Amino acid sequence: MKKILFAALMLTSVSGFAASHVVSNAVVMKDDGGSKHISQSQVPAPVLSTFNSMFPDAKHVQWEVQKEDGGKVYQAEFTQNGKTFKAYFAPDGTFLGKKRS
Repeated sequence: MKKILFAALMLTSVSGFAASHVVSNAVVMKDDGGSKHISQSQVPAPVLSTFNSMFPDAKHVQWEVQKEDGGKVYQAEFTQNGKTFKAYFAPDGTFLGKKRS
């Protein structure tokens, strides 16, 4: 009985931990050294528009551009409600996903 209870507790703990770190449609980005910090003025207008409408309360926003499969992906790292997040966008402003850092 103790083994069954312990197994159930471990399964619940692991699934709770995993769920707390995935926020929505998390995009797995390869770190191939192709990322570069950029200023907000270098971020395409559609990306900024989508970001600002989705995260109006974001603070301490830092931008990077990454090369993925021959294209670019824009990453915003920011804080919101005391938590740090990364959000990913295509150059046309399409939201690709968000994860908690």
